[in-house]
Amino acid sequence: MNEEKPHQHRYRVLTIAVIVVGLITAIVATYAADHVAHTVQKDARLVGMPLPVQTVPATVEPLHANVGASGMVEPSMPVNLTAALVSRVVRVPVDLGTTVKPGDILVELDRRLFEAKLAAARADYEYAEKQLERSAALLEKQFGAEVDLEKARYREAIAREALVQSEIDLENTRIISPVAGIVLQRNVNPGENTKVAQPLIQVGVLEPAMMVAQVSEDRIEDVYLGMKAEVGTDAFPGLALSGTVRKIDFNVNQATRTFGVYVQLDNPKIRLKKGVTGYSRLESTRMALAVPDTAIMNPVGDRATVFVVDKSNTAHLRLVRTGFSIEGRTEVLDGLGVGESVVTVGQFGLHDNDQVAANRFGPWNKPVRVTQSAFWHSPRELYRYFASSLD
Repeated sequence: MNEEKPHQHRYRVLTIAVIVVGLITAIVATYAADHVAHTVQKDARLVGMPLPVQTVPATVEPLHANVGASGMVEPSMPVNLTAALVSRVVRVPVDLGTTVKPGDILVELDRRLFEAKLAAARADYEYAEKQLERSAALLEKQFGAEVDLEKARYREAIAREALVQSEIDLENTRIISPVAGIVLQRNVNPGENTKVAQPLIQVGVLEPAMMVAQVSEDRIEDVYLGMKAEVGTDAFPGLALSGTVRKIDFNVNQATRTFGVYVQLDNPKIRLKKGVTGYSRLESTRMALAVPDTAIMNPVGDRATVFVVDKSNTAHLRLVRTGFSIEGRTEVLDGLGVGESVVTVGQFGLHDNDQVAANRFGPWNKPVRVTQSAFWHSPRELYRYFASSLD
């Protein structure tokens, strides 16, 4: 081959350079146009392409929420103590509001008559017991009759019953607190005579105690028996008490629009007294159908909506009823099924029945890395290719 002239070589180099630059420009322009159409909803809509969106499935998962409410310490239950005897009241060492422990004397009755009855019953029983032993011995020696032994056994049983009743009567002359608590009612005074079944003292149990939290009625679905709670009181700042919900009064107060939730608290030293105020934080955990908060449009209005993408990649606007929101997740009570895909990014540019491309080209997905292989070869390799093809 003849040696190239300088001007021919320059022309050849320029031609190859123009072709390479034009090819690269065409590739970049094509890629850019395609990328824009797949990442910008407005441009995708102009060219009739599916609109890029991000979707996630609705899932059933545990949702944790805190329900706060102020309240007041109350006894966990009332204990009503009544008279079992007819007697004169000698002493009442407690009054309303008195804190008592198990074994404390609340009311003391005149014991003298019952002490005498117990002594007589004990003597009668001892005599009956000896008579039974004599009858058994005589019968064994064949000096007595079987009927005499049976009568002795009967008299011994009657005497034993009378003895036990006398012991119980004497014990009942002292009304003793069976629990740790506070005196809520006192219906008797010294010098009065009691009647059988007459109410004497009412004690409110404070071990354990109850914090009655007044929960707003809009959280009525978030509370349940057995849920854990943390309680702080004004009487003991900085002291956090752990408790458990043991009772719920679903009768809503018409004035405050709240209902009572009873949190049981350990109170070993009776530090918490009736009437102490405080604040309860109830820890609610339940399984619920949930989606990201970003999927909900108009979340604070009465017509919350989501876009649901079906299997044909069509987006449908759907009304839903939501529950509480916590940690970026919103509970869906109605209008959505488990596993249905909801749009979390790009929903505000959608119309009902739009065709979408889900989780593919949006800028929120992992960016596509363009390497030299995406353009087939580097410019130097393109130059060598075209140069060799012109030889």
